[in-house]
Amino acid sequence: MNMKTNNQRYSTAVMALLLLVAAVLACSTGDETDKANKLVDEGNAAVQDTKKYVTEAEAKKQKMLQTPVAELEDARATAKEAIAAYDKAKESCKAASKKYEEASKLKIKDKFKEYLALKVKEYDKRAELLETAKGTPQALIDSESRAAFIGMANANNERVDRLSKEADDLAAQGDKLQKDNPDIFKKD
Repeated sequence: MNMKTNNQRYSTAVMALLLLVAAVLACSTGDETDKANKLVDEGNAAVQDTKKYVTEAEAKKQKMLQTPVAELEDARATAKEAIAAYDKAKESCKAASKKYEEASKLKIKDKFKEYLALKVKEYDKRAELLETAKGTPQALIDSESRAAFIGMANANNERVDRLSKEADDLAAQGDKLQKDNPDIFKKD
């Protein structure tokens, strides 16, 4: 009987050890939603920076466009400021995209991954849009005549509009996915 009790104790100890190992493994391979949410928050902060820089760039572009032709050098200086603001906005977009991509590689729900993949695409597209948007102030710097500027600016604005629609479509897909799955940011 003593041997049977020792075997039971041994079996119990082995089972306890196996359960402990399983628990440790489960914790180490578990859900990383909290970590993903922190990265998303950082990405969202970069989006807010992007919005601030876009507002600045658009204001500079409007100032440039409203500058009298007689003050072309002033308009070109303002165009350079607008380009610099677009560059800052583009870098913020890329930072947001990078944070969303980093979050998407964590162990999270598939719908959350899908949402983050859409956000990566959206902000990559928005970075492309901002790079393209620089074309209008650059056209003012590069153009030799008012007609040349207008032609380049109109063509550029068409590209910006197309990219904006593509980015907005991606945003709408992400919004729909989030609306259809309100729990994607929460742990089970």
